[in-house]
Amino acid sequence: MSEEYSLTEYARSLAARVTERALEFSDEHSPDSPTSFREDAFTAVVVEILEDLGQLADVELCYFDQRIGRYAAKVNGWSVEEDGRQVDLVSTIYTGSQQIESVSGGQLRETASRAARVLAEAHRGLHSQMEPASPAYDMMERLNELQDGVTRVRAVLLTDGLARDMGVFDSGMDFEVVCEVWDLRRLLRVESSGLPYEPVEIDLAQRLGGPLPCLPAADSGYGTDTYLTVFPGELLYSLYHEFGPRLLELNVRSFLQARGKVNRGIRETLKEEPERFLAYNNGISVTAENVELAGKHNGAQAISRIVGLQIVNGGQTIASIHRAKDRDGLDLSNVAVQAKITVVRPEDIETLVPQISRYSNTQNRVNEADFSANHPFHVRLQQLSETIWALGEQHRWFYERARGQYQVARNRQATTAARRRHFDATTPSQQRFDKVKLAKYVNAWDQLPHIVGRGSQKSFVAFMERLAREHPHDWLPDAEYYRDLIAKAIIYKRAEKAARVHKFPAYRANAVAYTVSMISYRTAGRVDLPATWNRQECSPALAETIHDWMPVIYAEILDSAEMRNVTEWCKKEECWRHMQTLDLSVPEALEVELAEGQPLPTVGDLAERRGEGLTPQDRENIARVMQVTSSDWIHLCGWGSRTGHLAFWQIGIATTLATYAAMNYTKVPSKRQAHQGIEILRIADEERAWDERDD
Repeated sequence: MSEEYSLTEYARSLAARVTERALEFSDEHSPDSPTSFREDAFTAVVVEILEDLGQLADVELCYFDQRIGRYAAKVNGWSVEEDGRQVDLVSTIYTGSQQIESVSGGQLRETASRAARVLAEAHRGLHSQMEPASPAYDMMERLNELQDGVTRVRAVLLTDGLARDMGVFDSGMDFEVVCEVWDLRRLLRVESSGLPYEPVEIDLAQRLGGPLPCLPAADSGYGTDTYLTVFPGELLYSLYHEFGPRLLELNVRSFLQARGKVNRGIRETLKEEPERFLAYNNGISVTAENVELAGKHNGAQAISRIVGLQIVNGGQTIASIHRAKDRDGLDLSNVAVQAKITVVRPEDIETLVPQISRYSNTQNRVNEADFSANHPFHVRLQQLSETIWALGEQHRWFYERARGQYQVARNRQATTAARRRHFDATTPSQQRFDKVKLAKYVNAWDQLPHIVGRGSQKSFVAFMERLAREHPHDWLPDAEYYRDLIAKAIIYKRAEKAARVHKFPAYRANAVAYTVSMISYRTAGRVDLPATWNRQECSPALAETIHDWMPVIYAEILDSAEMRNVTEWCKKEECWRHMQTLDLSVPEALEVELAEGQPLPTVGDLAERRGEGLTPQDRENIARVMQVTSSDWIHLCGWGSRTGHLAFWQIGIATTLATYAAMNYTKVPSKRQAHQGIEILRIADEERAWDERDD
């Protein structure tokens, strides 16, 4: 198959995904929508691809196109690294053409210049002249706040045409801009390679003025070669400065979000005793697709070139070395880091690299989450999606465990027009979800809207970490878990529809996540998920509650932010804690529905066990108490006894509830036990009892 034919097929596939996304954005738009709308959809699709590859991290989509004086300023999205040192500006050249078009160097330079102009205007304080409470205002305000700390600016140029890369771009302003171009050909290569990243090629001989001496290990006979070497600190700094998180396998990249003691220890050594860094540090573990040797160098074998380098253990070391020079201005000339390089065949990368990462990394608590699409949890979820149909066997949901699986399945099965119509009817695109959406649905229902607001990657990482923490290592989802998950997806999608109906000018995603979390919180999780699965839609009472609550929640988000950046405010747990105080009562119609599916007390007098005299508040208390695990009740018993914050009789109630929880609440607490349990939880929150809990 020629590359031109592959490009044509890929362009069609990408265009279909853009059309799907455009329809997801709004029920009010069609595939013939204005270019700017489809441009946003194209940007969203490609950004997701690049986030999966580690090229971008948690981009905020924000269409900003404005003429300022004689100049035009335009971006389609932006992001800031955790430490605030690098700004990524995403700008799109969308042709929307049926034919594959070439994008000239002049178009690329103009697009990069417009993106740089956005940053320059942000530094000048343009937000002070803008309408507050909008994504564009939040972007410009945030970029203005960070201007003194930013050391690197990257313009990521996306296009559905063909273009050349640009490298460093002279913006004509007081900061340097590094450009990365992602055109149709480059996207095709990374999506068709099957790799979870775009390979990085490093010419060590050129960078170091000669090849890097190494010690080859004996051939294992299992298709993997291993080399031991020592990397100069300056080399690691330059590689991380140039490639950033692209060098880090996903597990390590995720772990870097933590701010642990290991970072401080590394920084102290770099500052006080850099010449002893090699002796003190455990070194790094690296995988590669290929290592080219250059024969002998200084009497030893030497590496001249590495292809597909990925750091699977030692991300903390690399990031700390970069920070030491970039932020603290430390000299790295005496710093050296030992490294083990394992050459892995491309076909084994998806399975072998996560295992090397897991077993070589000492931070097993995080690593055990295993964030790859090949984690048994995701494999099992895909199997469930292939076998479980909605009632009536007319349609099913599709879990896209890896990028592009939906289109592959559609193309494989839809060999004729009739079969295509059958596939689209039984597996509609609006019922396709991936790991990012999965995490969003579950996190929002589990009352973590601030985590959802932090972006797709952070939301997914948080979901996988909780999964590893809350379930045994060999646990796999079953049919009940899957059906409940789809019910949560249905509720989330209903909230998205409500947001479109209300036509909020900004922060729709935040309004959706917070509304779903508030539904879960105010109902104490009593919504009948199995019934939602059976109906494949929300009940009228639930749908009406979502619709009515959302504008109240949206207004409170804006009001509670006060002078703060709204986007940043929504990412904070403090925002969620504030929203929980919002006076929202469960409507009577929904309360009746909740009561019908809730278990009655098995403890207490006969009237209670019949449901007589139970108020809506009693039912909510019982449901809330039953959401607390046995280990949490036991923790509160010990904390209350140790600190004296709980009376002796309250410790007794907590002990009883811990026993009920250990039996999976086959004994349902009485209304009095539940009332006291709620009081214990209130005291625990006030006195910060959970701060003492080990993670």
